[in-house]
Amino acid sequence: MNNSKTPKQLAERWNCSANTVRNLIFAGELHAFRIGEKLIRIPVEAIEEYEKCANS
Repeated sequence: MNNSKTPKQLAERWNCSANTVRNLIFAGELHAFRIGEKLIRIPVEAIEEYEKCANS
């Protein structure tokens, strides 16, 4: 079971650009982790928490 998304996958879900997702990560507003030097993954739990806060 895949418990994380790429910035591109999340951008498609949120109808925005992958750069917008990356900017949220780099600003510390969205939790993510790296796999190696380049690959970024966002845990589903972090996505759900962000969406919960954004909708309240």
